[in-house]
Amino acid sequence: MGSTQQIGAEGERVAKEYLIKLGYTFITSNWSWKTGEIDLIFNDKQTRVFVEVRARASTTFGQGLETVFWQKQQKLIKTARMYQVKENYWGDARFDVVSIEFIPYKDPEITHIQDAFDTMSI
Repeated sequence: MGSTQQIGAEGERVAKEYLIKLGYTFITSNWSWKTGEIDLIFNDKQTRVFVEVRARASTTFGQGLETVFWQKQQKLIKTARMYQVKENYWGDARFDVVSIEFIPYKDPEITHIQDAFDTMSI
């Protein structure tokens, strides 16, 4: 399919389109701070949703959603905290993971996990 960057960019495009079709309102993409980057940010009704997108051209090393380990979760939480400070947003928030598997000659396979990990520390 292409380089890791191309697969990632296409995964983010597919995830964005998918979430918009679900009725989410797009806020921004690739919001970054020293602590890391949040791939996509949406509103789902009154909740701000920080989305981690994992795209794979192959599942040889597992599905993308299986790679959001505790360390990555902590980076996302820290980055979301900085987003809240910088954007002065203090409403409800959650983290979703969207895993996309690109299968040759088929539509991408999308797995969406809402509230994918504990946000008690945000």
